Amino acid sequence: MNLRYPKNVHFECQRCAQCCGDSSHRGRNILLLESEVRQISNTTGLRPLSFASRSLSIQPYRYRMKKRNGKCVFLDGKACRIYNIRPLICRFYPFSLKRGDNGYRFEVSEECPGIGLGKALVPGEFERMLEEAHSKLKID
Repeated sequence: MNLRYPKNVHFECQRCAQCCGDSSHRGRNILLLESEVRQISNTTGLRPLSFASRSLSIQPYRYRMKKRNGKCVFLDGKACRIYNIRPLICRFYPFSLKRGDNGYRFEVSEECPGIGLGKALVPGEFERMLEEAHSKLKID
């Protein structure tokens, strides 16, 4: 499997929660898999449509996380109330996985304040993320 990823990128999460909501220049969509909606619902006891809305346009994501005042409904200050079961898209940020004709590639969001800080990510970390995506998305 061909995997491309940013080389020599340093990242350390700043726990700023910028990724959890809209910014002044960009609206964020936290896309959810159907299995993630079920897991969040089962864990929190909330009905799926109380925290997510249907979104059939971006496959394989079937839902979009609702926001309150431009922030994820599960954000409490700068803390995620569902951190241990947070969606794949949140686990990967500031990286996103794209599938192309020649395999997979990770892209990085330069707007994240944690980019350029901390240690350089090694290939194994991107391989681990791809494996996590593989198990959640059932991709080849």
